[in-house]
Amino acid sequence: MIEIKNCQICNSTNFSKITETRDFSTSSEEFVIVKCQDCDFLFTNPRVKEENIGEYYKSDKYISHTNSNKGLFNFLYQTVRKYAIKTKTKLLLNSIGTKKHLDVGCGTGEFLNACNIKNIECIGIEPSEIARNKAIKNYDLDIRSETNLNQFNMDEFDSVSMWHVLEHVYDLNKTIEHLNRIIRNNGVLIIAVPNHKSLDAKKYKNYWAAWDVPIHVNHFCPKTITNLMSKYNFTLKNKIGMKFDSFYVSLLSSEYRSGRKQYIEGFLMGVISNISAMLGFTEYSSTIYIFKNKK
Repeated sequence: MIEIKNCQICNSTNFSKITETRDFSTSSEEFVIVKCQDCDFLFTNPRVKEENIGEYYKSDKYISHTNSNKGLFNFLYQTVRKYAIKTKTKLLLNSIGTKKHLDVGCGTGEFLNACNIKNIECIGIEPSEIARNKAIKNYDLDIRSETNLNQFNMDEFDSVSMWHVLEHVYDLNKTIEHLNRIIRNNGVLIIAVPNHKSLDAKKYKNYWAAWDVPIHVNHFCPKTITNLMSKYNFTLKNKIGMKFDSFYVSLLSSEYRSGRKQYIEGFLMGVISNISAMLGFTEYSSTIYIFKNKK
C-alpha cells in the first residue's frame, strides 16, 4: 500500500476520511476514501501500489474484460452496451466530426469497431491481455498494450475518449498533460466517470458499487474534474448524464448490501436517481464530460 501525501488537483495536504468501503469483487479488503478539504476531490487513500493493482482486476464480475453474456444481469448489460455504443459513435461523427480517434481503455473493442465501420481511423489502448486479445481476434483492431501516451505524436488525434478509465489512473497530472499534447488545438477529450454526487451514491453510501475500490483510485464530481482539466487548457463544453448507469450501479449496490441482486429495488432506485438528476437536485450516477482543448 502507498499513502498519497498531496492532492493531485490542488496539492493540498488537508484530507479527511469520507467513508470506508470494501472490495466486493475479489479480495473483500477494506479501503478508505478521503476528501481534500481545500478542493473537495475524493480519492482512495492509502491505495494499492500500481504494480500490484492488476491482481484486483482478475474477477469474472469485471464484464468489460470478460464480455460475458451468461445470466440475466450480463445479458442486460450487453443489451444496454449495444445501445450505448451507437450513441457514442454518433457523438464522434455528428458533434465532433472526428477523423482520427484514440480510445484509452478500449476493453474488448466493440466501440472502436463501430467507429471503424463509420470510417473513423482508430487506435486503442488496453492493458488487459484478455480483453485486448478478444478485440484483436474479433475485429482485427490496432490495440496497444503500452499505456504510456508518450508513444503518440503531438497533435496526432482529433479526439480521445476514456470511457470509465480516469477513475483508474494513478498519475492524473501526467496523463492529462499528455492528452493536451496529443490532441490537436480545438480537439476534443471525452471522459465518462462515476459521479459521487448522485442520489444512488447517497442511498447506498459505503455499499455504492461505483466506489469500486481498490481499482477506482479517483472519485469525481463535476467540480473536481473541471478543476483538474482546466489546469491543462481543457474547457468543459458539455456534460451528459449516463442514464443507464444508475440502474446498473443500483442493482450491484443492492447486491453488495443484501447479498443478492434486488432487481425491483435496483430498477426503482435507478428511476428515482435519474429523475432527481433531471430535476437538478442531484447528479447522474455517471457523467460524460466533453472538453475542448485550447492550446
